[in-house]
Amino acid sequence: MPTILLLGGHGKVALHMTRLLTARGHKVHSVIRDASHVSEIASISPLAVPIVSSIEDATDASADRSMDGVQWVVWSAGAGGKGAKERTKAVDEDAAKRFIAAAIRAPGVSRFLMVSASVARREKAEWWDELDLETYKAAWNAIPAYCAAKCAADEFLWDESRKAEKKDCGWEDICLRPGALTDEPATGKVDLGRARLPGGVTREDVARIGVELLERGTGGTGVWLDLVNGDEPIEEAVERCVAQGVSARD
Repeated sequence: MPTILLLGGHGKVALHMTRLLTARGHKVHSVIRDASHVSEIASISPLAVPIVSSIEDATDASADRSMDGVQWVVWSAGAGGKGAKERTKAVDEDAAKRFIAAAIRAPGVSRFLMVSASVARREKAEWWDELDLETYKAAWNAIPAYCAAKCAADEFLWDESRKAEKKDCGWEDICLRPGALTDEPATGKVDLGRARLPGGVTREDVARIGVELLERGTGGTGVWLDLVNGDEPIEEAVERCVAQGVSARD
């Protein structure tokens, strides 16, 4: 059973993922910044292992060490709007790139799941209408540093994965880009793949999709998928997107 390194372990999506993954028998190394959250993480399951460490202050060497004994990596970290735009870049872009590179270097790591955002793109998607475009522009006007940092990290994951020597040995990169996040109860139904931009998605549904993608795998190809709540059951949506090679990368 693969062990997972979960970066940003005290985030709401990450907490849902920890519950789901440990319930399925996975050991989760949950990286958190605040030691006061150790007991909360540990109380989820004996398989949840809290690791107090600053992602922002990580070095290449410490990122490499964090990959020891893990097979899958999940990036669900972020500055969360705390601090100036420089901190957003330091966490959402620079630190993300550091851990992506470490995962690619690590011989034992085979999958990397990036929890990104549907507005993390450079231009209008071909399947959008005017409302999608307005939503996209509003996000970039409101939080430009965040959007730019997420774009850069996502593109780095794609580019470095395509160049990685171990790409032909089972390496899989997964970029999941949800719309506006809500704390409503999970619906179990989504619009996944080339999804429309307006509309939200529950954090628990994001976590469920992430776990399904990790466990299902992508057949060694990697996927970029947008996500909002919709009408298709999660398991069917994941199977459809992977089997048909659906991609929201444009």
